[in-house]
Amino acid sequence: MSSISILGFALPATAQLKIALSTKIFGIGLNTAQRICAKCGISGSTRVQELREPQLLAITKYLSTMKIDKVLKDEINGNIGKKIEIGCYQGLRHKSGFPVNGQRTKTNGINAKKLNRYPRRL
Repeated sequence: MSSISILGFALPATAQLKIALSTKIFGIGLNTAQRICAKCGISGSTRVQELREPQLLAITKYLSTMKIDKVLKDEINGNIGKKIEIGCYQGLRHKSGFPVNGQRTKTNGINAKKLNRYPRRL
């Protein structure tokens, strides 16, 4: 068993559950993964391969109520598109590829020029 699939995401079998959730699913960070484990009554340090069927079903049920991966990416892109459409300051910064949240541009604008192009590829 090299991986276990939850909602179509392949989680590595030997990884801790909280690490596997936070690294393999877009929209879930370490804190959210720990919260998911606590709600489902599972220790975060449990290995994915040690999970039993009821625990997998509990995690799947909880994840199905969250906005993750494609749904979250579509919402983010929609929000950016809306800001560009109405012509607000942040929308203009996204459209021109500059930093959006007030960062300096003289020396540190390289990552913003990569990330702040619309449409975003998350």
